[in-house]
Amino acid sequence: MENQVEEIKKKLDIVEVINKFVPLKKRGRHYVACCPFHQEKTPSFVVSPELQIYKCFGCGKAGDVFTFVQEYNRIDFKDALEDLAKMAGIKLVRSTKISGEESIKKRLFEINRETAKFYNYILLKHELGKEALEYIKKRNISEETINKFLIGFAPPDSRLIINYLLKKGYKTEELYKTGSFGKSQYKQGQSYDRFSDRLIFPQIDFRDRIVGFSGRILPSNKNQNLAKYINSPETEIYHKSQMFYGLNLAKESIKKNNLAIIVEGEFDMISPYQAGIENVVAIKGTALTEEQLQLIRRYTETLILGLDSDFAGNKAMIRSIELADKMDFEIKILDLGEKYKDPDEAINKDLDFFKKRLNEAETIWDFILASSVKNYGIDSPRGKKLILATVLPFLAKINNLVIRADYIKKVSQTIDSDEESVAEEFKKYLNQNKESVSNLKKINKIEEKGDMRERLEERYLILALRLQKPKIAIKLLKWKTLRFIKIGGVIEKITKFEAKKVAENLDPELLDTFNNLYLKAFEDQNSAEERRKERSKILRQIEELELKDRLKSLSDIIANLEASGDEKEIAKVEANYAQILTKLAILQRAKS
Repeated sequence: MENQVEEIKKKLDIVEVINKFVPLKKRGRHYVACCPFHQEKTPSFVVSPELQIYKCFGCGKAGDVFTFVQEYNRIDFKDALEDLAKMAGIKLVRSTKISGEESIKKRLFEINRETAKFYNYILLKHELGKEALEYIKKRNISEETINKFLIGFAPPDSRLIINYLLKKGYKTEELYKTGSFGKSQYKQGQSYDRFSDRLIFPQIDFRDRIVGFSGRILPSNKNQNLAKYINSPETEIYHKSQMFYGLNLAKESIKKNNLAIIVEGEFDMISPYQAGIENVVAIKGTALTEEQLQLIRRYTETLILGLDSDFAGNKAMIRSIELADKMDFEIKILDLGEKYKDPDEAINKDLDFFKKRLNEAETIWDFILASSVKNYGIDSPRGKKLILATVLPFLAKINNLVIRADYIKKVSQTIDSDEESVAEEFKKYLNQNKESVSNLKKINKIEEKGDMRERLEERYLILALRLQKPKIAIKLLKWKTLRFIKIGGVIEKITKFEAKKVAENLDPELLDTFNNLYLKAFEDQNSAEERRKERSKILRQIEELELKDRLKSLSDIIANLEASGDEKEIAKVEANYAQILTKLAILQRAKS
């Protein structure tokens, strides 16, 4: 296995692999991009073709081609190995050992795939699915779309699907682990299909694996106790908080348009997709999780929330918006007004209207104001107070002062209040939060303090690594930081400087330090002359630190000698002190 990993690394260039997921731009010896693992506007994600590594200087994520694929696709090493082996055109020699967890997951994916195929066959080809097929066609879903989403129907008799899977060689206990099947408490432990007599929507993740199911009862079902929709429970492979329905089909369009339309429920996703609006995904419920936002951020920075029209004022949704705002998404809201209750209905009745409303999607600030007014009303002082309590925290996040002022004016007009009063309330809100912000800044300053000498040495080494012959610059400095001394020692021993050779000869514990410094070295956009001046300046600063340290030491010695009364030795040390002080003064004058 180890040999195959190395073989894959030799065949694949990390730049080419990462460029398939994140567009890279060449900068000097390295390639850069905005980091795919956190939101940013200025690129801090660096890829080195020489060292075959990447590093983000914003969030700290770093590693090789395997680490990247694991992190980006949220998969384990084994899955990353399979994906990269395909890219490299290498046939993996399967290890006879496979972990119990991997084996279970593999079987669950297989069972779900077979289950979905069975349900799809029943819907399209069998008499048992005739009524369900008529219903879905009445909702204007074509057979092509049915197959694309692998929509199916679970027959009322659970024995049909269970016997089918058992004949395929799967065990009853394995069926239970998928979450789709259970053991009856009433019929002598007989197994049942929790989705029986329902229209089935397989939940397919962004890697095209069926992780669970959602089932909808048909309108003809007379049992009033049944939930309209039921979903797979949490299993080893299904986690609702990490899923977007339809992302496997929509991700390329989302990336192309740099926009994701997020709706609620399967039909609200399928209808626009079928109508040619393919950059759309669905969630369960009206709340977005951090995991979902991190996942969608790989493809876009802009979201349009197209949720049911009755969700205004929903606290879970407001929290989701706050979370997305913190992650620097551009958020807009699709407002269908009172005309249609959801995107599915709007598209089926008036596609042009839906497209128009999509183009006119309002900003999050307008939505927050409108939904607060709808929720609390403006006819009472209490309503106005609650509106301000909801809106002001959002206005505080607007960095542009002109836009902020415009929204303060808009708020005052909306609630029929004096603009100056609203502005005053806004100032009070800011002042209440100023203390916590001030404390945070103090903490940050404390964290930023470190050993000045070490930081200067680090910067000097970064600048030296830009040179074709860094060992000359390295020899000019009397190093004190042990890790830099060791790195410098390796560089001095190598006849011709090559980053790869340095990395190969370093102690393993120093490798990350060197990789980071080398990547930082080529992020510097200053000219060669500017870098030379900075190296000289650092040498002066370090000399200044050494002189100050020496003065402090001599000052302590003089204090001790004064206590002993040794005038001759005091005069000698004071003369030395005066010489160093003169040197320091000359150095500081030269600096200014």
